[in-house]
Amino acid sequence: MFCLFVWFSTGFAQTLEVTISNIRTNKGQLCVALFDSEEGFKKEQPCWKRHYSKSQVEHGKVMLTICMSPGTYGLSVLDDENGDGKMKYNMIGLPQEGFGFSNYQHKGIRRPQFNDFIFRIEENQILKIEVEMKYF
Repeated sequence: MFCLFVWFSTGFAQTLEVTISNIRTNKGQLCVALFDSEEGFKKEQPCWKRHYSKSQVEHGKVMLTICMSPGTYGLSVLDDENGDGKMKYNMIGLPQEGFGFSNYQHKGIRRPQFNDFIFRIEENQILKIEVEMKYF
């Protein structure tokens, strides 16, 4: 597994270690977003986002390290296989690309609420979270 280091902002001692698993292919990119409110999640307006090449994915896994400020957040990942930066849907509205949320096992077809996948990171904490990608 390869680690990508990312900085939400400089000078922060809080570290989020994100393991993303069940990545289907190495084509395209991973779009990672942090949300700090239900409103931001509903409007798809993250407080932080980055796009990463999937060239370092090994055996369907990759690890990201994000330095960030303390607070309550939710993390989402899009497996953007066609590289256009947005989710691709089929004719009936089901996602055609993979997606996942922090410490949340997706069941069914409904979109989770912000409170379903939030986590809290405290001052000087190293927090590990898991994201398992889901595909229809």
